[in-house]
Amino acid sequence: MTLSITDLIAEADRCVACGLCLPHCPTYRKTGSEADSPRGRIQLMRAVAQDILPNNQRFKQHIDLCLSCRSCESACPNNVNYGALVDSTRAILLPKKSIWYRLAKPLIRSRLFSNGLMWLVWLIQQCKCDALLKCFNPAAKLLPAINHPVSWQSLYPTTVAFRQGSVSLFLGCASQALDNQTLKASIYLLNTLGFDVYVPAQQTCCGSIARQMGDELEANQLLAMNQHSFNATMPILTVASGCGAGLADYMPSHQVQDISAFLAACDWSRVSISPLKQRIFVQDPCSLRNGQKSHAAVYSLLKKIPQAEVLALAGNSQCCGGAGSYMLTQASMANDLLNDKLMVIEAASAAILATSNIGCSLHIAKGLREQNMPVVILHPVQIMAKQLGFVNQ
Repeated sequence: MTLSITDLIAEADRCVACGLCLPHCPTYRKTGSEADSPRGRIQLMRAVAQDILPNNQRFKQHIDLCLSCRSCESACPNNVNYGALVDSTRAILLPKKSIWYRLAKPLIRSRLFSNGLMWLVWLIQQCKCDALLKCFNPAAKLLPAINHPVSWQSLYPTTVAFRQGSVSLFLGCASQALDNQTLKASIYLLNTLGFDVYVPAQQTCCGSIARQMGDELEANQLLAMNQHSFNATMPILTVASGCGAGLADYMPSHQVQDISAFLAACDWSRVSISPLKQRIFVQDPCSLRNGQKSHAAVYSLLKKIPQAEVLALAGNSQCCGGAGSYMLTQASMANDLLNDKLMVIEAASAAILATSNIGCSLHIAKGLREQNMPVVILHPVQIMAKQLGFVNQ
């Protein structure tokens, strides 16, 4: 939740400045600056909130450099809610929006606008004119090969006899635009396991990017739209852990769950999973590991595949640098962290990398392409669905 200035100061006061968070902070490990550590940022937030220090550009730089990965929370002996502190600081003290965000805002809010743009991008890619797209917008380097845009049905009923129940699927703005294969694989898996899948037409962005940009009003409006769109008595499954963490934090009235966590607990006894004699390395997104705290479910799910060797990627406690819009607004630090991840992937000789967040996937895939590393990045759901007969379309 967003804190008031009074509550922000009170929460900041709970930090005992012990320093146990320091080695867990990616930016502190890179800069060595106390002001780029959780402890240092908390002191800055409190001082600015109390008008002890000026709310200037230097303060903004230190707060903007934070990835909101929340690794520090796992080390804090006093359970300081750092995520709420940095969200509130951005909303109250740093409500200025970047040019990137102003341009992206219509795409984030409007599925119609987003779908229209994706049709255009898909046509450009089909005509092999990707280079032209990248000339107009350097951010286009993040784009994967776009699948044919989808018009979603409101209900995908299961056709199996052993019906287990009903769920809602959260599309997400980035996932539905850039990774509809994972959404289609999710529906296939859920139907195969006996679940009817509802896809509310009025759902919209989870609001996490708006909140990261300090636009609390927009974030709350998006949340309100989602609250009215989804049935509170039905599980809401998310395929992007960033969406899941944001919805779980700010929409507690609904049953938000990462799809891997939901699937790992399902009854798989009546389906046949084809073996996959390969090593699958798993990258833990910060939003799944530190936000939803359900990263272990990914390993449980993938280990259901016969003969598959499921391994954690070394350095999983460090953010890859994607962090929502961070890869665009803080490109230098994002790329430094990405290079660390790429070195680990290369050292592991990984061929398949599973990740549960679209931001991580886009960011890491861009680095792999630039270094000509032939690693396939897939959502865990896609890997599972393929072993049950799902075919990419």
